[in-house]
Amino acid sequence: MTRPHILVLGAGIAGFELARELRRDVAARRIDLTVVEPEPYLTYKPLLPEVAGGETQARDTAVPLRRPLKGVDLVAGSLESVDTSAKVAVVRSLDGTQRPLHYDHVVFALGAVSTVLPIPGLAENAIGFSSVEEAAYLRDHVLERVRFAASTSDAAERSRALTFVFVGGGYTGVEAIAELQRLAAAELDRWPELDGTSMTWLLVEVADRIAAELPEQLSAWTLRLLRRRGIRVLLKTESKSFENGVVVLSNGETHPADTIVWVAGVTPNPVLDRADVPRGPKGHVQCNACLQAVTDDGAVLDGVWALGDDAQVPDLTAAKQPAYYPPNAQNAVRQARVLARNLRNAVAGEPPVEYRHRSLGTLASYGGMQGAAVVRGVPLRGVPAWAVDKVYHAIALPSASRRFRLVLGWLGNALTPRDVSPTATVRHPRERFERAAAAQAKKS
Repeated sequence: MTRPHILVLGAGIAGFELARELRRDVAARRIDLTVVEPEPYLTYKPLLPEVAGGETQARDTAVPLRRPLKGVDLVAGSLESVDTSAKVAVVRSLDGTQRPLHYDHVVFALGAVSTVLPIPGLAENAIGFSSVEEAAYLRDHVLERVRFAASTSDAAERSRALTFVFVGGGYTGVEAIAELQRLAAAELDRWPELDGTSMTWLLVEVADRIAAELPEQLSAWTLRLLRRRGIRVLLKTESKSFENGVVVLSNGETHPADTIVWVAGVTPNPVLDRADVPRGPKGHVQCNACLQAVTDDGAVLDGVWALGDDAQVPDLTAAKQPAYYPPNAQNAVRQARVLARNLRNAVAGEPPVEYRHRSLGTLASYGGMQGAAVVRGVPLRGVPAWAVDKVYHAIALPSASRRFRLVLGWLGNALTPRDVSPTATVRHPRERFERAAAAQAKKS
């Protein structure tokens, strides 16, 4: 008898947790499970600001997929198309070959990408902040810019090197600029050539407050904290241009900058455009409370499910309707558990259950043992919020070995000075070899 085949597209936190939940069903031979993911690891994104700030090693946020998903058919590739009527997906493997994957149930868990607006110069001069590679790059880049500033006698070049512009004042932007500013300040103190030199740290936000996910009082406290650290925050301000690395703002200011970080939100993975699934107004797969894809009139698409960043899921617990769950790790993990149950129910011919979850709270860490949080309705700030954030992520990181390494790293940071050694040459590992070869070729 052929076992039902479940196809999970994506192994971010949502797809990974779903596959892990279904492993016992695979072991019991109740289902066949395939996960399609181009990367060999899961990135635990809540810790990316700490990676950028040098508080956490990049590898400690990357969880290899093979071991925790043993028994699952992991396909290293990317999605080309999905035909939900024929129940077949076409996947492109890393070697470029395409192959069809027939399924009984398909789950969209492709994650999100940075929202890139059509602003002149943005794509050419800015960097996003949604991957461990971007976070690690920014750490090295910021350190290198300080090092460059210490080596140049050109005042304009020095000013440009020491100007850091972040666009987007949500959680990610606030945490990222807070961590990186502390890193750069520690590096600046190491260079006598930069005594008396100031840096420009600029956070640009179009709304009237930053960290809007927090209550207004905590948002205001966060604003004061950033300003005390020397970070200039511009509210109700838009970015007009980034051409040639010059940031032009709606208030008339211009800022030549070697570092422009775009953290103005994320959007569902554009790979969804290759699937014939109903979409919400922001591009998510339109779902009911059971995480099933539905049309505008509420009709369920047979065998089509979504969760996490890809899904627009109604929040039936909200007092004001319509309401939808925010696409965060807290919801992704819990949606995975409900969806695993619903897939088992579907295989057994039983009805699905609804996803209902009241938020446990929100957490933000700003480095330097400072943070802001709301835990079950209780607002926290400063050291208590920072400590709660650390404990939560030490538990939530989905790998025992990575949790151990993470906590060990934190302890090391508490006992030793901050590591500000750049590893920029890792990005160009053959450069020295090529220079040596070129020099020796001239001699011959």
